[in-house]
Amino acid sequence: MPRSLIALLFLLLPMAAHAVEEKMLYVEYRLVSKKITADSFDAQIKKVWRIGKDYLRFEDAPNPQTKIHGLIIVAEPDIWIVDRNSNQAQHTVDPGPELKIHFPLFASETSPKLRELEFGKELEYFRVNNAKELPAQDVDGFKCKVFRLEMDDREVLLFLKTDDTPLQIAVKSPEYEYAMRFLRYEPNRKADKLLFQLPPGVQIKN
Repeated sequence: MPRSLIALLFLLLPMAAHAVEEKMLYVEYRLVSKKITADSFDAQIKKVWRIGKDYLRFEDAPNPQTKIHGLIIVAEPDIWIVDRNSNQAQHTVDPGPELKIHFPLFASETSPKLRELEFGKELEYFRVNNAKELPAQDVDGFKCKVFRLEMDDREVLLFLKTDDTPLQIAVKSPEYEYAMRFLRYEPNRKADKLLFQLPPGVQIKN
């Protein structure tokens, strides 16, 4: 093989490795509302890890009322629903035919359109839906770009920090008003697929 071709291959190999390197999204968030007290379960921190459309980990806060500490792990097509308190889990398999994770920010919303908003796709969602950009606002010391959508009698606002990472998404309807506040939002973590395996010691319930 000519030396020039060998040299070219060595130049291309690092580029190819970089192209296939997977990134992992990591998010910590909590809900904010005048009706949510700081010590309530709804106000506690939730955590999300995600790699593309195949891997998801969602860790809920311990619930003092149900005594459940929920954890959901998805490594398509496998899905585990875990209670960290009892160290027991239920296992199921995604029946398909589309093996693709859908994990909305606002899963309890009755608006089908708003349930299309997913972690890691916040700005894209607002742009695709032709959001209107509003004047910049200061939110708790952060200068933010603001995007506004109207859908299904709701006003939805996206607040972006100067590096375009989300700080908050607020939802307002005639009946309620609340926001999801991102405490940490890291879209480019090194992928760690060990996070998407069943934790050691957890037993599968029959």
